[in-house]
Amino acid sequence: MIERAAERLYKDRKGAGPVSGSGSHAQEKKPDRAAALSSTEGSESSQEVHIDLDALAAHGYLTPKSMRSQLAEEMRLIKRTVVQTFWFQEVDRANLIMVSSAFPGEGKSFVSLNLAISLACEVDFHVLLVDADFERPVIFDRLGLGRGPGLMDLLKNPDLDMSEIIMRTNIDRLSVIGPGSRDDMSTELLASQRMQQIAQEMADRYPDRLIIFDTPPLLSCSEPAVLAELMGQAVFVVEADSTQKEAIEKAVELVPSSCKLGLVLNKSTPGLGDKHYPYYGYRGYRDVEDDHPAAKKR
Repeated sequence: MIERAAERLYKDRKGAGPVSGSGSHAQEKKPDRAAALSSTEGSESSQEVHIDLDALAAHGYLTPKSMRSQLAEEMRLIKRTVVQTFWFQEVDRANLIMVSSAFPGEGKSFVSLNLAISLACEVDFHVLLVDADFERPVIFDRLGLGRGPGLMDLLKNPDLDMSEIIMRTNIDRLSVIGPGSRDDMSTELLASQRMQQIAQEMADRYPDRLIIFDTPPLLSCSEPAVLAELMGQAVFVVEADSTQKEAIEKAVELVPSSCKLGLVLNKSTPGLGDKHYPYYGYRGYRDVEDDHPAAKKR
């Protein structure tokens, strides 16, 4: 079911044309790592929060102490394409990455947090995890953090600087931004010029950072579709043997073709002789035709 949907989506997106930043000149846009790292130092406020890593591990999440686990290997499979896209600047704003799904309960926040921690363990990158699920801030709840000023407050208050809402954590190279206060006009605020400016500032001000947005499910409200217009990459989480093909297609249609899209198959079980890990399988749609099982059956 998932394979057929991915194959069809690949065909639909293939004809969308090249995205900005792709092609033979991609390497010319590689960020200057030394300059980026030096510009980041001292750019944040002194606000720091402590994450209970033992509690996080007890709930089945990845921590820097469990990087030899099966979950760590699964996250490495997912982050490989994300890092490659960022490193070679294959799309505009390649460091802005949204993680979403079609419906609640498919594991997108679980993937968001684990992916962020896994990426923070890379020696070359800093990671900024943004909890952009304003109604269900699972990330901040799981990290045990209170609901203070966050993204929504930054949108509403032009006098608020981004550095004032970024919180450094006790996980090296990982910072977080909370959802902030609730607002009935959240969709309109996300669609505002202010949000476009914030997204561009995030991409440019922190060029050494991979910035992950944990968004609401794409079919649950209009907010994630608005955010998708600002992203360079999207990781789409699909619950195996549950999410219907039509729902996948409808959700993916909300992600612009300029955004590089990958599929994470969650809660899947491999067959006999299958060397893939049982929980996640990352596929960029551009790769489906060559090595996806459904494509090989044609």
